[in-house]
Parts: sequence; structure tokens; C-alpha cells
Amino acid sequence: MSKNYKEINKAETETTINVLYSEKLLSIYTNKIELERQLYKILGEPKQEYVKGKSIIGSIWEIPLHEKTKISKVILKANIFEL
Repeated sequence: MSKNYKEINKAETETTINVLYSEKLLSIYTNKIELERQLYKILGEPKQEYVKGKSIIGSIWEIPLHEKTKISKVILKANIFEL
């Protein structure tokens, strides 16, 4: 199934990565379409999708801190920093 993402104003594009120590989670939020697609391929379904109309305008993934392989894949394969 193809996901329909809504293009966000470039000035409002953001990605937030939080380490939730008490929950032992790495939380990644983004509204950057290309990064959402990459994370979907690497991690699968997000924990939550923010939807406006029929379009996805942002997504959150949570990775348990003990899943070091997944965290490494995200850092190595997802273009989070646009480098």
C-alpha cells in the first residue's frame, strides 16, 4: 500500500530525536517526507502518524534502547542529517 505524505513548508520541516531514559526508548519524530519513507523502510510502521485529510503530515517511531542494531541502521542508512 502506498502512503500519501503531505509536503510541508520547507521552513517548517523538522526532525526531533529524543532519548527517553526512564522509558528506555529512542523516539524519532519527523515531518520530512523523504526521511519518513526511509524510516518506514528501515523500521516498518511508525508508532503514530499525524494525518490531515488523507495525507500523513508527520510520524513518530520508537525504538527500545536495547535494540542497538536498529538504532545503528537508522544512523547509518537514514539521511537524518542530510550529509
